[in-house]
Formats: sequence, C-alpha cells, structure tokens
Amino acid sequence: MKLLNQNIKWAGLALISLLMFACKKEEKRVFPSEPVPAPAVVDWAAAADAAQLALDAQFYNQAQNYFNQNNDGHTGFNYWWNAHALDVYVDAYKRTKDAKYLTKMKTLLKGCYVKNGNTYKNTFYDDMEWWALACLRAYEATGDAEYKQAADQLWTWIKVGWTTVKNGGIMWASGSPDSKNACSNAPAAIIAARMYQLDKKDDDLVWAKKIYTWMKTYVVESARGVVWDAYGNTSETAIYTYNQGTWLGAGLELYLITQDKVYLQDAIRNANYVMNDQTRFSPSGILKGENTGDGGLFKGIFIRYMTQLLLKNAVDDYTKELYLKYLKNNGQSLATKATRAPENVFGPDWATKPGSKTGDCSVQLSGVMLFEALDELKRANILKP
Repeated sequence: MKLLNQNIKWAGLALISLLMFACKKEEKRVFPSEPVPAPAVVDWAAAADAAQLALDAQFYNQAQNYFNQNNDGHTGFNYWWNAHALDVYVDAYKRTKDAKYLTKMKTLLKGCYVKNGNTYKNTFYDDMEWWALACLRAYEATGDAEYKQAADQLWTWIKVGWTTVKNGGIMWASGSPDSKNACSNAPAAIIAARMYQLDKKDDDLVWAKKIYTWMKTYVVESARGVVWDAYGNTSETAIYTYNQGTWLGAGLELYLITQDKVYLQDAIRNANYVMNDQTRFSPSGILKGENTGDGGLFKGIFIRYMTQLLLKNAVDDYTKELYLKYLKNNGQSLATKATRAPENVFGPDWATKPGSKTGDCSVQLSGVMLFEALDELKRANILKP
C-alpha cells in the first residue's frame, strides 16, 4: 500500500511537470504578425504628367492665357501664382523635352504680361521676385533671351525696394517701408546669386551677400535656424514653409559660389528642422498643409529648394538618404492618400483625400512641384524606385 501511494505521488508529480512544461512551451510560442504592406511604387513621371494635365484642363484660362484662381469659376488673376505655373512648365519641359511646353511657357509669359497691365512691374516686390526666378529657370532651360531680358528688368526694379528702414532689407510692397518680410528678401538673394553665376557681375554677388546677412541678423531665429515671417514678427503662428525653402535656397546658392560652408550649414540646419519637427512642420513625416489661397503654394516652394540640396550633391550620404526618404514619403502620401480621382485634384493636406473636386490653383501647383521634383531626382539617379 505504501508503494502504491508512492507511485501515485510520483505519477502526480510527473503529470504536473508535464503540464508546466506544456504551459511554458505555449507561452514561448510566437505567432506571425500581420504582414506590413510595402510602400506604394509610384511612377513619378506618370504622376507629374497627370497632374500637369489636370492643371491645364481645370485651371487654365484659354481666353486670356493665364491660370485662374480655382477650377470652380473664379477667374481671378494671381500674378505670383502664375510665376510658379511657368516654373512647373519648365519642370515639364526638362522632363519631357516636348516642344509643346516651349509654346505653353511663352504663351503664359505673354498672357500674364498683358493681364498685368502690359508690364512685368508689380506693387509687390516678392511677386516680381517669383517671376524673375521663373524667368531665369526658363532661360537656363531654353536659352531664349526673352526670359533673361524679363529677369534683368525685374531685378532692376526689385533692387529699388531696398531701404535703410529697419537697417535694410527689401520691402514687401512699394510705399510700405516698414514691410520687411522674409518672402521679399530670401528670393531676392537667390536671384542675385543666380545673376552673378550667369553674368559674373561683382555687384550681384554683393547684393546676394548683403540681403543674406540682413536676413540672418534680423529675420532668422538663431536657436533653431527657422525663418520668421518678417522683421519684428516673431509669432510662432507665422512661420511658413516657403520662407524656410527660399532661405535654404539662398544659402545653397551662396555656398556654391563661395564654397563657404557656413552658408551650407545654415541651409542644412533649416532643412533638417523642417523635416524633423513633427509639431510645427512635418506631422507624421508629411509636410503640413497651409490652407488654400496663397498658402497653397508654400509647400511646393519648400520642396523645390530642398530638392536642390540633393541635385547639387551638397549633403553627405547619410543626410541624402534621410532627405530622399522624406521626399518620397510625401510623394507616396499625395499619390495614394490625397489625390481625388478621376479629376486628379489635390487638397492642401497631402495625407487626406480632398472632399471636393474643386480647389485652388495654388494647391494644385504645389502637388505638381512635388511630383516633378521626385521625377527629377529619379532622372538624376539620386532617387531609386
């Protein structure tokens, strides 16, 4: 009887051990997780083509040869928006080499000249600066002297906007000496630098450095390297992506001329801040929307100049990969999450599909810029599929 009880005891212990072992094995089992979907592969050239077609079909004013304010019957003429339309035509021509874009560029230039009162001159200095930049790019792409002549005339008028009020800087609008904004100075520094590269006039380089130094002293916050809206306006709600873009663009241009790395460090610091700041600039890694109207263009301008850091081979390999990932993520998000089909209309938020098929030309232009930039990086063998 004693032996039987002992055997039962051992059998019980064995059973308990077996159960414990089984439980431990069950605890260690690893179940396969749900597969993570691969990022969408986007044909950037096809996306740019579709965006360009939608831009022309829905926003172009065939009667007067300029782009309307929106695709819902508002035929308002926004002088500076149309400068960026010329810019994206230049992008398309460089991508396709299709002569139809040469015609579109020249027709738009003449249409806007007439619509602006048979002159390129405008009350707003920043508006003239966008046109000067677009004309310089058109000249570079085509060799057509008419674009260079327009840029030269605009640059002559723009320099008149520099006054000694607030220690220098170019006015935002004529007759407003207190309006020393970032948007009327950083683009001017880029113009001056590019004029110097074309004509090798020392005075243009003096202008580029003078404007840049004034901005760094009075409009750029030293702690983060971000650009305020204007002299004296340090509101956190007035920090716009396009001012960051043209500031880093100016730094890059001056670095390419002088090889002074301080300029390049300024540019990279600014680009890094925009890319990494998920509160102010890049929530979830996607460049923030800045509404419709003028704000609709801001993101595209930033993208244009950030892309130049890669095209000019100005950053190290590690930084290059970070920038490429950021730009590609933005493009994939716009293509897969924020494009309304079949109209190919974009909204100001590149992470959300627009609720309406109507929208502002400014918003559409920013999307075109993003797709064109990504395809240019691909053509340069910088961005891989």
